[in-house]
Amino acid sequence: MYYLMMFIFGLIGILLETTIFAHFTIAGVKPDLLLILVIFNSLFQGPVKGTYFGFFLGLLEDIVLGNYLGMNALAKGITSLIWGWFMQGAFRENLLVPVLSLFWGSVFHGTMILLLGKIVGLNWSWNLFFWKVFPVAIYNTCLVPFVYSGFYNWVTKDGERQQTL
Repeated sequence: MYYLMMFIFGLIGILLETTIFAHFTIAGVKPDLLLILVIFNSLFQGPVKGTYFGFFLGLLEDIVLGNYLGMNALAKGITSLIWGWFMQGAFRENLLVPVLSLFWGSVFHGTMILLLGKIVGLNWSWNLFFWKVFPVAIYNTCLVPFVYSGFYNWVTKDGERQQTL
């Protein structure tokens, strides 16, 4: 049930990114809602399950958006693996944990996208780090207070329900 809901959240995230949030750009960037979902999931599910979910959502994003097939899948999968591993045992109740995780996870993910783009021969400038990667990380991080408490409550309630069954 958990992953079905996460899949639905992912579809909603893609829908929001391509419609509503396309009009809420700040300095030419919009938040990466799927990355937020992937990093939050890896905080709670750990590196292995987080990697599968991150890869799957990234692949779904690549298929729906029609961009470079596999680039988001690989970047989101690796990001969730590293952040899931790095944040094992973290005190998730503290708001600073998801804030720092999302900021540095977003920076890492954007850097991965830039590197993968360079590897496949795209003519992307390294200045994109300052004009796209860093602002997206800040934008994503600003959404933590609005998203994390609901996600945390949903995940912990779901976990309590599964333990009582």
